[in-house]
Amino acid sequence: MSKFIKAFSRHLWIQFKMDIRERGTLLTYYLLPLVFYFIVGSVFVSINPASKQTLAFSMTIFAVTMGAVLGMPAPVVKMSESEVLRAYKVCGIPGWATLLVHAVSAFLHLSIVSLVILLTAPVVFGAGIPTNYASYFAVLFILLFCNIAIGLLIGVSAKNQSAATLLSQAVFLPTVMLGGIMFPASMLPGALRTLGYLIPATYAMQSFSGYAFGLPIGVDAALSLMVLTLIGIAAAILVVLKSKAVKTE
Repeated sequence: MSKFIKAFSRHLWIQFKMDIRERGTLLTYYLLPLVFYFIVGSVFVSINPASKQTLAFSMTIFAVTMGAVLGMPAPVVKMSESEVLRAYKVCGIPGWATLLVHAVSAFLHLSIVSLVILLTAPVVFGAGIPTNYASYFAVLFILLFCNIAIGLLIGVSAKNQSAATLLSQAVFLPTVMLGGIMFPASMLPGALRTLGYLIPATYAMQSFSGYAFGLPIGVDAALSLMVLTLIGIAAAILVVLKSKAVKTE
């Protein structure tokens, strides 16, 4: 076990540094989410001062979704196309272990971005702060787990880079438009509001609002957190099953 932990830690450190050096990953994990946050945050606050209450966690959900759903699949697909995953498996290293390294690395990167947003939003935009920090970080943990599992699932399901891009956009765009990030879900037509309940971001918004910020919510916070967790678990199980299906020939 100690050898596994040592090897895993070494691989994780290497992967963490590689993510920073990879231009596409750096863009989707750090630059684009933070630029969007500072620009759109200033617009939201000037147009609708009431958005200060939800700015911190709505932008966190945006950043995590962008990093996990748009940033993670591409490196995973590259590994599959270059036979790296298959080579690992031939050498006795299970595919899930390699994917776990990517997942933990993404978790660390996106946690850093989330902390930047949490710490700067009250200072720069006068945004609301959590009334319960323990609940905030608990919801953030589940949000990261769920989105990273979805990002990995896209990566192991797509056969090539083009398919991964299409699948990522198919998840990301509805998340932004229907999840309550850009504007309250109550402003959507009934049909689109119903579709929004199929999106993890909807439940993340409700969980942050109810548990961490003490704001009025439309869906019970406990139920929202449970649904978000179940989506993440289902996606993670599918990732493991997909990784085991990699042939060793």
